Amino acid sequence: LPKSAYAAMYRPSFAVYQQALRSRYAMRVAAAKRAGDAAAIDRLETVHRVMPHSLIGSSGLEHTYDRAMGSVRGHVPGAFVECGVARGGCAALLTHVATQSAPARECWYFDSFEGLPDPTEKDLEDGRTGHHIRPLPKGSCLGTIEQVSELLFDEFGYDREDVHLVQGWFQDTLPVTREAIGPVALLRVDGDWFDSTYCVLTQLFDQVSDGGAVIIDDYWSCHGARKATDQFLAERGVETELVPDGRGGMSFIKPRGVAAVAA
Repeated sequence: LPKSAYAAMYRPSFAVYQQALRSRYAMRVAAAKRAGDAAAIDRLETVHRVMPHSLIGSSGLEHTYDRAMGSVRGHVPGAFVECGVARGGCAALLTHVATQSAPARECWYFDSFEGLPDPTEKDLEDGRTGHHIRPLPKGSCLGTIEQVSELLFDEFGYDREDVHLVQGWFQDTLPVTREAIGPVALLRVDGDWFDSTYCVLTQLFDQVSDGGAVIIDDYWSCHGARKATDQFLAERGVETELVPDGRGGMSFIKPRGVAAVAA
């Protein structure tokens, strides 16, 4: 389609598509309630509630929920950290799981709150940045800090003392904030591009606890995210299983004994 026609059709069509997915997902919630499975109900209800505020999709949200709950049940020490918050749906899900800990875990959410930066040459393969249903120009995936704050603190009612929103580009905010974060039980990286992904891994991977989870949201859908992750893991000699999330991302568990690199 011509660019103008595509732009005019995309937004309303995608809204209808998202609503259809959410309606279909509601059937799974109802089935879990009929079965009386408390754990499944919490998982499905949480995913269903945050779906309107997320571009991740139900399988990605479920995968994130499972990794986060695994950290809680496995008593992996540390905070939950997401770099690339967009409209805050996944942050709301992670914060919900964090409240299941005793005591509740701190959550740290980093974003420019200006949308994506421009990709670079490192993000391109055959002139494309990845496998997307639409182009991702500068400013895409935008969620404002006001929008995310309203979702987390007003709609979901989370405690502001345990949830930290940090605005700015990763290369500026992570070096001056990582010490305050401390150990990390789960690190979710949703920066799309090479520089963003590599920056987060470089700054925070050493703080991920042994047995902690690292999620790369766009590993198979964005060339830059995959290249950055592969390069970082190779440089650090990390060998671990990459587990697909069913919609273009993946996660892995940090093995024991990975030596830290001096800052």
